[in-house]
Amino acid sequence: MKYSYVTLMLLLLLGPNCYSQAKLEREHRIQKSQFPSINMDHLPMENTKNIRYYREIDTSKITYTLKFRKGKMHYHLDYNEKGTLQNTGFIVKEIDIPTDTYAQIRSVLNANFEKIKIKYIQQRYLGSSENVLKNTFQNLMLPSNTYKVMFRGKKVDQREDYFAIFNAEGYLIKTTTALPANYDRVLY
Repeated sequence: MKYSYVTLMLLLLLGPNCYSQAKLEREHRIQKSQFPSINMDHLPMENTKNIRYYREIDTSKITYTLKFRKGKMHYHLDYNEKGTLQNTGFIVKEIDIPTDTYAQIRSVLNANFEKIKIKYIQQRYLGSSENVLKNTFQNLMLPSNTYKVMFRGKKVDQREDYFAIFNAEGYLIKTTTALPANYDRVLY
């Protein structure tokens, strides 16, 4: 009887911690038929390679992403469920970002983390702005640009992947923890 009381107390104390739920946010590759219908006439799709369709499921919304490579640039176009353009962008290197902006981004990251390793940087344009596709494919530097940085950061002997969004001047807008890759296909 004495052990059942101790066991019951352990289950009550540890139970809520074991069943906590993380925010589900995953990106899965889908077929073209599952992608919402969009107007492809405005997209300069000549000389494009590796066209892929993705669906990102979040707890609050569903986002569809069209990714492709044109020349040496890797572009992405994000749409909502109705096929309305939300934002666009492409992957850049640190040399492509203005020096002052990149210095500000590095200083913010170094102030919040012991060590950082940047995995990639995206230069993004809001889908609601006028001529968003033209601005994206011409690589224009606008004051409404944002930079999405995926990096691995270390805080007190704990390494995790993070997403950080910075404005055009390099000031932090938002930081979120990235979920690990989905390895459901791996069999042990």
